[in-house]
Amino acid sequence: MASKILSIEIGNSITRVCEMDFRVKNPKIYKNFCIPTPQGAIEDGFVRDSAEFVAAMRRALTVNKISTKQAVFSVTSSKIVTREVTLPALKINQVGPYIKANANDYFPIDLSMYELAHVVLGNETDDEGKEKLRVMVMAAGKDLISDYSRFASDCGLKFVCLDYSGNGIYQIMRNECGSETTLVIKVEDSATVATVISNGDMLLQRNLAYGIERACNALMESQEHYVGTYTEAFNTMTQKECIKVVLNDRTRVLESDTVFNETEAESDARAAITRTFSQLISNLARVIELHNSKAAGGSISQIILIGIGAEVQNLSKLFTNELGIPTRVLQNLSGAGFNALTAEDAALIGRYVAAVGAAIAPVDLVLTDKAKRTKSNVNYGLLSVLTVILGLLLISVMLLSAYLPYKEAKDKQEELQQKEQQYAEAEPVHLQHMAILELEKAVSNMCLQTTHANDTIVAFLEELEAKLPADVVLTEIVSNEESAELVMRAADYEQAAKVLQILRGFESVKDVNLGDAASKQDKEEDKEEGILFSAVCTYYPIVLDDSTSDATTN
Repeated sequence: MASKILSIEIGNSITRVCEMDFRVKNPKIYKNFCIPTPQGAIEDGFVRDSAEFVAAMRRALTVNKISTKQAVFSVTSSKIVTREVTLPALKINQVGPYIKANANDYFPIDLSMYELAHVVLGNETDDEGKEKLRVMVMAAGKDLISDYSRFASDCGLKFVCLDYSGNGIYQIMRNECGSETTLVIKVEDSATVATVISNGDMLLQRNLAYGIERACNALMESQEHYVGTYTEAFNTMTQKECIKVVLNDRTRVLESDTVFNETEAESDARAAITRTFSQLISNLARVIELHNSKAAGGSISQIILIGIGAEVQNLSKLFTNELGIPTRVLQNLSGAGFNALTAEDAALIGRYVAAVGAAIAPVDLVLTDKAKRTKSNVNYGLLSVLTVILGLLLISVMLLSAYLPYKEAKDKQEELQQKEQQYAEAEPVHLQHMAILELEKAVSNMCLQTTHANDTIVAFLEELEAKLPADVVLTEIVSNEESAELVMRAADYEQAAKVLQILRGFESVKDVNLGDAASKQDKEEDKEEGILFSAVCTYYPIVLDDSTSDATTN
């Protein structure tokens, strides 16, 4: 019989709890419930010291007659840094030691403050036909792990491990997506996790800093809705179609709106709430474009919406229309068996995805400096007798062999004293050498501080001046440390495509993507002939010397 565990995911507004089988491929969920998360109780994944939250959790466990004490937590936080790496074709038990030995190559951070974990994503073959292993490596702050261990103890639970929510999503949804290349979008209050899965393999995963929080705030500010709290705003969005199915009238409608005969004020209020999702949609479009440009598992053919955002009326239709890919809300989990699932629970099943996945195969983020101890039955009487006998034997051996170690230690002491006198003159030279090394390190650090990623814009502008066609008008350029966005006017779409091809041939540019042409066209209001389009050019990172790494983290 499988052991039970409590799998808990604490969100900004809702905390989800599942009592279920632990480390089982197709687990059974015996009990599941949600409680409101007190305001300010969680911040960037950290559970703050909240007596109110601890009391609410203890009360909920009692009311739901939960006797299980072991707990695993699913967490999304900037303190969990992820990196996808490709390893040689190692055995599974060799992956962990290999990652620890090369961790400094993956994460440019002080790893003494982090715990490492990993999840194997799948196999691939390189250009030479050699088998490779795709692995997602995670580094979680020890303070984050300690924070959840403390919270579990306060609630009368035993902390087992921490799981990265992205892993939980993958573990349960890999069987729900089938053979289609699927984008799974988990929308929460202030964060969204976008995961591309194909044939059971995770091809891409990105954390986006947008959710439904801005929409709830916009609804509270709207004079067309009389709500005073965040919870009331969220409940209103789940019961009424407070958002439209398109951002603007130019969007091709694949799924139509069902709200008719609304007043102009009501329409404007819904449009204002809908606009709060524009940045999320823009980022999701970039994720789709990034995957489709590689097309390792084929283009994305469907989107599955999970999380509390799946309960917002019309959000799936908005994604369908704006992203151009059919989007559906998750209705059931075939890989998990919910016990006595009510119709109300079935509508909320998307809430529990990360929590359920965390109990199937967590990444086991724990503090390794705390040894795990297990209780066992001990015959202390026999142990005492054996200890006395062993002690007498040790004393006898020490007495018999005391002279030889003493003489050996004395000879060693005399030898070291002679060497100390011999090398005394070399000490000042060594100290001078160490001082020069420290000076070299300080100069290198100052050199690094004078270097900025925007230095590459000079080469980019020179290349732009030399290669941009004369009949293409550059109307605007915005540059930051990583990229430059160009707004240009071309005669037609064919010429715009040629310009993008020219930009991709720049030696100073690493990557070129099409920007948001529609929004730029609005600014100009079609005052000139031709088409207005934008391109986002990503610079090559500056490399100071051979030791500089361009490793990035998610």
